[in-house]
Amino acid sequence: MKIIFTLLILFFNLILSQGQEIKKISTGGYHYQLGDDFLNISDLDRVLESNEEAHRLLYDARQYRGISQILGFAGGALIGYQLGNLIAGKDFDNVQGFLGAGLIAIAIPINIRQTRKIETAVDLYNSGLNPSSEPSAQLSFISTGTSIGLSLRF
Repeated sequence: MKIIFTLLILFFNLILSQGQEIKKISTGGYHYQLGDDFLNISDLDRVLESNEEAHRLLYDARQYRGISQILGFAGGALIGYQLGNLIAGKDFDNVQGFLGAGLIAIAIPINIRQTRKIETAVDLYNSGLNPSSEPSAQLSFISTGTSIGLSLRF
């Protein structure tokens, strides 16, 4: 029973660690893009310096990132140590195993909050940009009861 429980925790950890999504936005974050250039967190920091509020949100997100990484590492180390003991034939210490799972459970919402703060900072920066001077055109397919057609709006 202990082995099955330990394997379930390990499987749950692997699923959560693989669940991050890569997003492309015209400027910003971990896997964000400005023009043709991909930006890491330091590049994003330099880009967002021009917008004080967006820069502050990014600073807050970086603090959440550090806390989340520390808690996630500690939780993973506690669970990994217990799994190593279990494989070696020693008893599973429930206190350390549950403490590790608890630390990971705390790190996940902090990581989500950090991602949201980065996305908010990027959206705030993007909303502050001047609209481009290029004419925008929208092509739509229109159908009514008696006809069909294309509509081009400028």
